[in-house]
Amino acid sequence: MKDPIGAFDTIRDNFILYIKTAFGTRFPSIEAEREALLRKPRVMCQEPWIEPLPVYQKSGKTISTLTDEDLPGLNELEITYFKSLVSCGLFKDYELHAHQVEMLKKTLDCNNCIVTAGTGSGKTESFLLPLFAYLSRESSKWEAPGTPDPRVNSWWNDTQWQNSCISENNRIQQTYRIPQRSHEKREAAVRALIIYPMNALVEDQLTRLRKALDSDDARKWFQNDRQGNKIYFGRYNSSTPVPGHEFTKHGNPDKNRIEKLTKSLKGMDSAAKDAEKHAQKTGKDDAIFYFPRLDGSEMRSRWDMQDSPPDILITNFSMLSIMLMRETDEAIFEKTRQWLAGGEDRVFHLIIDELHLYRGTAGAEVAYLLRLLLLR
Repeated sequence: MKDPIGAFDTIRDNFILYIKTAFGTRFPSIEAEREALLRKPRVMCQEPWIEPLPVYQKSGKTISTLTDEDLPGLNELEITYFKSLVSCGLFKDYELHAHQVEMLKKTLDCNNCIVTAGTGSGKTESFLLPLFAYLSRESSKWEAPGTPDPRVNSWWNDTQWQNSCISENNRIQQTYRIPQRSHEKREAAVRALIIYPMNALVEDQLTRLRKALDSDDARKWFQNDRQGNKIYFGRYNSSTPVPGHEFTKHGNPDKNRIEKLTKSLKGMDSAAKDAEKHAQKTGKDDAIFYFPRLDGSEMRSRWDMQDSPPDILITNFSMLSIMLMRETDEAIFEKTRQWLAGGEDRVFHLIIDELHLYRGTAGAEVAYLLRLLLLR
């Protein structure tokens, strides 16, 4: 922003103009007195605070010009995979900051790393780039998936299928939820756990991952270069449908919870389609990334993630603490443990955002929680 003071003045003047227009009087003296009052600090707004940001050192490199020295452990073909995946939506061919290149190199060289930088410095890309390098390499070895159930991406809207699962006396005979990834042959496990201190930051991260892993370009890459396999990500917090078990303690489908999930997915599906229409109408393509597309790489529900843990799991510490105590979430950790035990080349990535917030008593609690996680 070249003129922050001018921008502040413009915004303030526009608000005052709105007030004068919407609540105008026919008395000039009252109008003048009100405007003078509104312009006083701490009445309608505070005087702006200007925070100068440092100019972060550039690396002189873009994604396309990274070499094997910047990507230790990756061969020539794996480097090509990494660059093509990242270019699908995570990072355009901008010049990288020096700390982003250093983080990429250090992490791939099997170091535990911390990156500290200010707002707008690309910290998120700093930890996502090495993660994508690892996932692009591992995914090249995945076995091709089988043929999915034709209803897997539409069962929540398929009333004929749902009715076939319900008896004449309105009792559900079998669950009509079709697991999102039941057709896959590769091992499902959490390759990366990203932990945020608050849900608002989780939502921001989801938008980025949708651009990176569920854009049209990413979908083409998965289809053409990964035999139809996808790198899955999922948000697991209080907003994720549906809490509780899919089946009762007697082994019968829980009709109320299944109906609740169905209603939730219908709403999500409708919102995604509305966003696509808006993007087509206005040309604002980013609108589609504010909502999950249910036929892509984003996992839909808790039950789907319990069946097949996502490659990238996003949550907060409160939910992680609850998950570690619940029997219903045990499969997520057990499948990840089994996957890790399958080879020394397998790496579990633990990513903690806003690390500076965890100090004192709260920091100690978080540290013990992470110990419990790693012991699992």
